[in-house]
Amino acid sequence: MYTVLKSILVNDLQMRAEDVTPAASCVEVGLDSLAVVELSSVLSSRLGIEIHDYELRELGTVGDIACMMQERRFAAADEPAEPRT
Repeated sequence: MYTVLKSILVNDLQMRAEDVTPAASCVEVGLDSLAVVELSSVLSSRLGIEIHDYELRELGTVGDIACMMQERRFAAADEPAEPRT
């Protein structure tokens, strides 16, 4: 998940690749409030991972975000499919 997150941060949100490391704080990579909202949107639309912007703001590092992405991805996979009508 870290590699996917780094790609999104660098390619979509224009963060500097050399700044994006698992131990880097969200402030160090440039994740301000607008970038957090954008990241939340990209995670939802592209990967189907629901992480709200307020949840992202509570996380300390890029690695923490990657861990939450992994948790949510597996949680979504464990949910039963919605019945079709």
